[in-house]
Amino acid sequence: MNVVRSAGGGGGHNDNSYKFENENSASINPVRKPTCSMADLLRKTSFTKDEIRHLYRTFKQDCPSGEVSKSHFSSIFSTLFPGGECFRYATFLFRNIDRSNSGFIRFEDLIVTLSILIHGSVEARLSWTFDLYDLNKDGMLTRTELSQIIASIFQLMVPVGKVNFASVAGAIEERTNRLFQSWDKNGNGLVYKEDFLQYCLQDDTIQRSIAMLKTDIFL
Repeated sequence: MNVVRSAGGGGGHNDNSYKFENENSASINPVRKPTCSMADLLRKTSFTKDEIRHLYRTFKQDCPSGEVSKSHFSSIFSTLFPGGECFRYATFLFRNIDRSNSGFIRFEDLIVTLSILIHGSVEARLSWTFDLYDLNKDGMLTRTELSQIIASIFQLMVPVGKVNFASVAGAIEERTNRLFQSWDKNGNGLVYKEDFLQYCLQDDTIQRSIAMLKTDIFL
């Protein structure tokens, strides 16, 4: 999605609705207008007005309707991993951006996510990553959820036609067990966000945590 690549750009108009002259109000497809004002976005993100206007213009070029469906998001994401199977991971990522569970990603959803991943502290980005792993969004991470997210990442990286299922299954199980054992300090089969952050932010693990952020969010 070009808006991700454009994060940090500038230029634009001076009104708080951040509309642009190339928008076609007579379009056949309904256009979803932003629900947040410029003031709201400045408060919720770390972007400047010019950056927000630039990102909005790019977003509207990619998504003239003003919202992105799950299938559209998956098709865009698939261009990054043409050799793998991206639908599963893209679905998990979509859910974590669509925090209102509306079934669509709107500009406001995307820009808040980008602000966290680009400008957020290590703790904020790790918190976002935990939410990505927490597939049912109940505040607890199970071994099954972790296994599913790891499997989806393997599917991205391994060409579909060259999958050695036994080898991949073993690698997924090994990584799941290693990570979950590190995070599940109480040994009760559940990892809470506080436990996850406490482990990842330890002095001896923080560099590995940063590396995890680079590989397990948008890879």
